[in-house]
This record gives sequence, C-alpha cells and structure tokens, in this order.
Amino acid sequence: MSSKTADVVIVGGGITGLSIALHLKSLGVPRVIVLERHHVGAGQSGRAAGIVRALVNHSGVASMLLDSLRFLNHFNESYGESIAVNQAGYLLIQHAAQSEVLNEVIRNAAAAGCEARQIRVEEARELQPGLNAQSDAVCAFEPGAVHVDPMVVTQALARVAARMGVEIEPGCEVDSVVIDKQQVRGVATQSGLRQAGKVVIATAIWGKSQLEKAGVVVPVYPHRVEMAFFSVFPKSPDRLLRILSDARTLLYLRPEGRDQMFAGWREGDRIASPKDFAVVDPDHYRQTSHYASLADMQRRLATTLPFMNDGFVHRTYACVYDYTPDGMPILDAAERVQGLYFALGYSGGGFSLAPWVGSAMARFITAGVKSPEMQLLRLKRFEEGQLLSWSNAEKETGHA
Repeated sequence: MSSKTADVVIVGGGITGLSIALHLKSLGVPRVIVLERHHVGAGQSGRAAGIVRALVNHSGVASMLLDSLRFLNHFNESYGESIAVNQAGYLLIQHAAQSEVLNEVIRNAAAAGCEARQIRVEEARELQPGLNAQSDAVCAFEPGAVHVDPMVVTQALARVAARMGVEIEPGCEVDSVVIDKQQVRGVATQSGLRQAGKVVIATAIWGKSQLEKAGVVVPVYPHRVEMAFFSVFPKSPDRLLRILSDARTLLYLRPEGRDQMFAGWREGDRIASPKDFAVVDPDHYRQTSHYASLADMQRRLATTLPFMNDGFVHRTYACVYDYTPDGMPILDAAERVQGLYFALGYSGGGFSLAPWVGSAMARFITAGVKSPEMQLLRLKRFEEGQLLSWSNAEKETGHA
C-alpha cells in the first residue's frame, strides 16, 4: 500500500478526465493524478461515435461544441501529437413540416459562430450520393463538422497529459473519496491513499454512486444503447461520405473507413422521460445489439440510404450512457464538501463536449470561475426547472 500527494486527483481515465487533467496542467497546476480502474478509455470513451458538430438548437451548447472543434482541429500544432480529423461535414435531414424548426436551429447555431445553411434536397443528394431525400425532407449542412477515432484521440490526450507531467494510474480502483470535516482529503484506492485537497469525479454512470457515498445526489440514470457498423456490398458504387442525421428514420451515421459506416439511434428523439430509459447494471449487461432492434435499424438505414438494401451488418455493440433529464451533463462542485468537483451525465454527448469541458472545469477548479455556458450545466438547474432545450427536433428536451 502506498500513499501519494497531488494538488488535484481526477477519478476516471476517459476523454473527460484526461481533458480536465491536460487543461489543469496548461493552467500551471503542479501535481495532477488521474486514476483509472481499467485501461485508459475503457469506459464510454472507446465506444463513442467520435462525431463533433455544432449545429444544435441552442447557442450556448453550440458555443461549447465549437470550442471542441477548434481543439481537435488545432491539436497537432498545439500539442505535437497527430490525430486524423476527418472533415466530412454534417448533413441534417428533417421532416418537411419542420422547416421552421430547422431555420431556428440554424439561427441559434449561427449566433455562436457555427457556419451552416439550409440546402435544397438536390444539393443534399449531391453531397451524399444515393440519399433518399424527396419532398418529404428539409436539409441543412454544416461543412465544418468532423469525425475522429475516439480511442485514438483519448490515447493522444493521455500521451500529451503524461508529457506535461500528469501521473496516470491505470488498474487503480477507487474505493471512496476521503472527506474530513466537510473538506476533501483525497481518494482511497485499493493500492493506497491519493492525498489531495481537490478531487474530480469524471466516471460517467459510475460517478453517481461515488458521489452518493459523499452525500451528493445527481439525477443521472443508466441507459443502455445499441450501435452497429454496416458495410456496403463491395461492388456498390455508393459510399457514406458525410456525417448524417435523419429525423425521419431516427438514425445518425458516420463513415468508418471506405466501405463501412457507424449507425446509432437518435436517442433524444426516442426518450420522452426517465421511464423510457433502458436501465441496466453498467458492469453487467449485454454488450451486443438485440436482433429485433438491429433488424429495425437495418431497415431504417436502407430507407435513408437505399443502396444499403444490399449492405450487411459488420459488427454490433452496446454501451451504457449516463443520462440526465435534459440530455446534457452536470458540471459543478459539491455545496457541502469543499474541494469535491464532478463532471458527468453526458447522455451520449461526452466525447464531443470533452475538450470544452476540460477547459471549463480546469478554470473552475483553479479560479472558481464558471463561464456563462458552464453555468447552464449547474446541478441546481433541475430543481429550479431550468432544463436545457437544445433538440434539433420539435420537442421540449433531448438531443439529436
């Protein structure tokens, strides 16, 4: 058993925890330790879609996502670590009856600086050959949207953070946050105490129980979701070229190499309240898609892209999101425990927000400063009735 001392201990070695660590070092924090119970990125980070786009119906959220885009686009020149950033652009397709909603989405995103515009269905079909878009659709395009390999980016952040002096401890399971007289003293692990006056919980759904042990209750719920990789038939002349989100079929897609595509459900359109969550134990659940939902996904995929009638399932997987009532994370500090911070509840959007979250949380931890955007994500918004509405579809909350 060993004891170590740090200025900040971060629990969670995924994209969020590593981004916070990197930004803390950039602000001059001398000693930062990241604890990960498995390998780096073993949780939801390695299962993310890796899509970052800013075309959402809330200027504050769009601003957060634009910060993340800038971070990824300039990562190599900023940190000397190369990552492949695929500038595919984001094609959003809505029902024709939602034309006004689409215009509102574009206006709100533009207020944050997002470059996107409504396009004719003919142009949409030029941008994505083989797309089914007729008079039943209205379309928008954000050329600056990107997709990346989420695990490669997570590992790149780990490499940069380590070079900057962050100590990353994989295989280090946390027992509890150590608190004395309402002040954080560190973290108890199975390999000893990690002493620090500030601790950050950044462990997705597992953070809920960790915080409850410290007396902090957060409205975060486990929700099992299913994804799949589909392949075009090798002789098909068409391929997926764009990041694509289709409200008509409730799917979002991105390219995976030349012949494959990632497909996931627009979960925010399928969830009306917490009763719709597919609650599971995040440590014990089926990690592949059920056949019925996979068959439904394949049928819908062929509706969006008819050339996928000849396509096939390549592989599937499932993961557990840490969902909140409005589909947005909680970034805050405990009211009654000095030095306890938390960043969780990403509802499937953690990867795309992580670069911005790292910067915002680092400033909050070091200077106690919350940006206006971060203030939107305070814990008290739920009891105050100030939930975020940022959907690209015509509904009160959720995401698309």
